[in-house]
Amino acid sequence: MPAPRLGGSRTRVKPLANSQFTLLPFADAVERLDLATQFNALALDRYGKDDRQVRFYEKSGVIEGDIDLDALYYADNVAGIFAKQDLTVTGTIKNWEIDTTAAFLAVGRDLKCGNLVAGCADIRVRRDLKADGVIVSTYNHGYMEVSRDVIARYLIIDDHTTIVRREVKAAGFKEAANAIAELPDSDWVSEIRPEFKDEFFDSRGEMLCGNGNVELVQALLAGRDILRARD
Repeated sequence: MPAPRLGGSRTRVKPLANSQFTLLPFADAVERLDLATQFNALALDRYGKDDRQVRFYEKSGVIEGDIDLDALYYADNVAGIFAKQDLTVTGTIKNWEIDTTAAFLAVGRDLKCGNLVAGCADIRVRRDLKADGVIVSTYNHGYMEVSRDVIARYLIIDDHTTIVRREVKAAGFKEAANAIAELPDSDWVSEIRPEFKDEFFDSRGEMLCGNGNVELVQALLAGRDILRARD
């Protein structure tokens, strides 16, 4: 079983600025927010340990900067975030860990963000998922479902259960048998522009990064144009 990708850290999360939310004990959130219905494929019992809480946005929420779903779970004792209406994150939603547990994210309408990196987290969006830049979902311990459209510069699905119920309005590809999305089937080594292959792959086409696709994703987050253009 692979180790966590270690693309981020578990340092304590800064307060979520410009946001009004209520902290609910997990058991209360399960009942009040009907989490069993919202997360029909989620093992809820893994979130209720250690008196974790749920950050509940009664209406729409705005979070300035990044949010780290790994650090929320391990450092802040937060089981997940539930926004009843829209949620806007001006930075990146980060879930670099692939093989552990992270805070879940449930949005009743649209989720808007700068970027989204999804590993082991459970993410549900009841309308559109819109990103200014990159959406990458990685590894089979995570789950992401978008009930309407995904709108982004890139959507890349890498061995991850990812479901987009309507249109994908983004470039990208999928390398996952457990994905439902209108994207071409491909892989990282086939999609990288030739001039960058030696930076990320060895002569056999294996990733040089010891943490899988982390360096590739970080390059995209940095705005590097490493992917080949499609016809």
